[in-house]
Amino acid sequence: MSIVSLRILPPMAIARMGSASECLDNYTLKPDPARPLELPAITRERTLIIDTKTGAIVGEKPASDERPLFKHEGKIRPLAPFLEVFAEVSDHKELQPLTRDMLTAAGLTPRWRARFGNDKLYRRTNDRNDRILADTDWFSDHQQHALLGQCANFVKPEQTRLPMGSVQFLQDDPRYPQLRLRFMPGTGEVYGATPLTEQQKHTLKIPPVDANSNWDAPPDRQLYDSQRGTWHGYRDSDQTINTLSQGLYSAYGKVPFFNFTEDPEPSRGFLDNAGDGEVLFELIDAQGVAQFSARARICAAPPIFAPDAQFVRRLSDDLIQVLEGPAHTPAEQVRLADAQEIVRGAFQTVQFMNIAVLNGDTVRGRPNRADTMGADDAADFNRPLAPIMAPHAVDTVAILDLHRQLYATLAAGSPAWFNRLMRQPDETGDLTDHGRRKMPALMSGADTNYLALTHRQIDTLKRAGENAMFGAEDAPSSEALTPRNRTAQLMYRGEFNPLATSVASSVGNCCPGLELDFRSAWRRVLKGITLVEHNNFVVQADPEFAHLLQHRLLSIDGKVTVAIPKVPTADNSAVNAGDPFTKEWSNTLAGIWQKAGQKVVCEFTKEIAHDEVPIKNTPTLSVELEVRDFFEPNTAVIAAAMAEPGELTRGLCSPWQNDFRECVCYYWASSRPDYVNLEPAASGSKGDNWMSKTRDGQYVMDDYQDSRLIDYADLFSSWERILRFQINGRDAE
Repeated sequence: MSIVSLRILPPMAIARMGSASECLDNYTLKPDPARPLELPAITRERTLIIDTKTGAIVGEKPASDERPLFKHEGKIRPLAPFLEVFAEVSDHKELQPLTRDMLTAAGLTPRWRARFGNDKLYRRTNDRNDRILADTDWFSDHQQHALLGQCANFVKPEQTRLPMGSVQFLQDDPRYPQLRLRFMPGTGEVYGATPLTEQQKHTLKIPPVDANSNWDAPPDRQLYDSQRGTWHGYRDSDQTINTLSQGLYSAYGKVPFFNFTEDPEPSRGFLDNAGDGEVLFELIDAQGVAQFSARARICAAPPIFAPDAQFVRRLSDDLIQVLEGPAHTPAEQVRLADAQEIVRGAFQTVQFMNIAVLNGDTVRGRPNRADTMGADDAADFNRPLAPIMAPHAVDTVAILDLHRQLYATLAAGSPAWFNRLMRQPDETGDLTDHGRRKMPALMSGADTNYLALTHRQIDTLKRAGENAMFGAEDAPSSEALTPRNRTAQLMYRGEFNPLATSVASSVGNCCPGLELDFRSAWRRVLKGITLVEHNNFVVQADPEFAHLLQHRLLSIDGKVTVAIPKVPTADNSAVNAGDPFTKEWSNTLAGIWQKAGQKVVCEFTKEIAHDEVPIKNTPTLSVELEVRDFFEPNTAVIAAAMAEPGELTRGLCSPWQNDFRECVCYYWASSRPDYVNLEPAASGSKGDNWMSKTRDGQYVMDDYQDSRLIDYADLFSSWERILRFQINGRDAE
């Protein structure tokens, strides 16, 4: 047999940060067939034991029903995924594990390279000297190769490095012959900048540090040179190209999220060692010439703090929609199990949300001041402030019961009322009472309006319900790792990788995400121009298309990119048209990717447009642009042209801990929980705010000044110790 091509699988591997010396065991989730919606058991899978000094596999922990420990001595055990190399060979239909014997027969030598970046600073300052990049260069040995981030604006830039993890090529072992690389993430610590001079403080109008943020990075972690770059003291000033119309960085004084349009607060200069990048693999001949190559994406992210829960919309849902399109083919049998998985994800997400608080109800006589969808409707669209559901008519326990009914309904066949409950992707701006109550409720999507499932998920629910009505049995899922089965490659987890390394464990195209700011993946859909992540504003263009800079993209191949929200009047007697907004890219582009390599007609505003404009009655100009390939040819790897190392995480908080404190809207409840230790009560339910310092069953509503809640200083200094993992919905020591 001869090698035809190579693949690195999984094509996207997510590592989870922590500073414990021992990595987290491989684990999986084992549902209870009698209670299919409830949180499953966490059980240990076969786990490799690696000598990190030599790269040797020294042993294996067997599979066990025993749950692995996520912390050790107050430190979180990092999750370090393996990347495996597969080969397409001439006499096999399926991809084959690449082994040393195959290389010897072919007379080829393997080598690896990793490139990793953190673009969070650069995303905001637009100063290329703020890019943080690490590059191991090519290696074939089995030592750990540190990912040491370099930045021109660091103190002593020729020496100062940001430790962003490491990669290691495992030694050959006849028991485990496949070639593997291990990606170890950074520790998740907060780093800082050197102090500002008194003159800088005066010029930048630096306010006192907020009492809840009174912490600074230790001197040995003050990497950024405040006399060289502008990140320390930086202020968001251009709402048009900001990451998401708010700061998303640690600031002096008030949090910029709530103060953007009036007087944004200056950055405290904090940064982290999260980020994303790529792993490269080559087989070279005796002359050092590469004969075969492969590539994969990697990401370092916070832990999943409710590891037995799933999301209602996952990153894998968005990626599969790109691969397979917005709908199933007429001949395709849709599996009921896939539809039930969607309802299960919704159930397990809702389980960690305090529905009454998110609805805008008062709690123990106290009005809700947290950031919720109802509050955002009033702030962003001048909608009359009102609860989404009837006040005090909904509670987490009641909504969980509704999801149980939906799950049972699917098994019997999906009636019309079920599908009418689902929010369609073009209804995310429907702020009427009826529109706001559709499912998924109370959560934001990537357009900052109400979350909708992907077109393909909605089609799955509809088609699977139809099959169930006529007694059709589920077809077996196609998991064969063939060169053409890119969906199987995308969903491949790895033999020894925990579930949380997979794209199925990452929150989908939401606002903006925890592991990845996946809005960055859509902004280069068209060759020749680059959009801002969160709307249709053109921020970069090739010389040929320079006349499109600062114009807005209003439609692609007839698909309109903007919408007008439906905003009811104060007495609900009529609906007004609000300010236009750019629709969520993932669903808007769902049918575009099948035209990769083709030119399509695009409509832009005829004039520069710093504000959002509707397509109706707006003068436009038509330009033909070519649609990019989202994936590398014949693979499930996001194409290099779509995003460079550091760009898929560029829009997230800096440092990432800020997101855990500012996330008062709980859109990622399965990863960053809200409502924990839930129990039925006379008035519906009772439980704790996950961010409460003590547990007493009395939910504390989010308030930046409430000393009962974990604050910024706590997170920056000791996040591993104070953030508790949730197992079966309860605190797990």
